[in-house]
Amino acid sequence: MFTLYLFSLVVGGGLLAFSFFGGDGDGDDLHHHGHATEWLSLRTLTYFLFVFGGVGAVLSKLWSAAAAPVVLLLAAVAGLGVGAIVSAAFGYLRRTSSGNADADDSFVGLTGNVTLPIRAGGVGKVVVQRGDRTFELLARSIKPDADDSALWKAIIVVEMERGTALVTPLEDPAYREISAISQPQE
Repeated sequence: MFTLYLFSLVVGGGLLAFSFFGGDGDGDDLHHHGHATEWLSLRTLTYFLFVFGGVGAVLSKLWSAAAAPVVLLLAAVAGLGVGAIVSAAFGYLRRTSSGNADADDSFVGLTGNVTLPIRAGGVGKVVVQRGDRTFELLARSIKPDADDSALWKAIIVVEMERGTALVTPLEDPAYREISAISQPQE
C-alpha cells in the first residue's frame, strides 16, 4: 500500500506544483452542475491525491502493517475531507465572484500586444499593462469577420465580455479615442 500512497502523493503534489507555478490560474474545472457529484473536478482530485498520499505514506511508515485497513480509511477520509473543503471554498468564490478583484470594465481602453494570434472568429491572447501590473487576457476581434486579425501585433481593448477582451488593432481610427482617454498621461 505504501507504493500507492507514494504514487498518489507524487502525482497530487506534481499537479499542485504545476497549478501554482505553471498553470494560468483561471482554468475552469469540469463540473456536473445540479448533481450530487458537483464537487468532482480536477482541482478536487488533485487535493484528494495529495492528502490521501501524504497521510497514507506517513501513517503506513509510523504504524505496523496490521493497521493497514485503518491507515487506508484515515487516508481516504482525510483526502475526501480536504477535497470537499477545497471544492466548497472554490464554489463559494465562483458563486460570489469574490475571486474577481479586477472589474472587467477597467481593461477597456488599454492598449496591449498580441501574444497568441487572434484567428478570424476565434480566440487569441493579449497582454495589457494596468498600473504596475501586467495581465494576460483571452481576446477576440470586436469585428468577428476581420480576416486580418491574425496579423495584429498591437491592440486596444474595446469591450469586455465575460472575461474575454474584445479588441481591435491599435491603428483603427474608430477606437483610437478610447485609448487616448484611458491611458495615463505622463
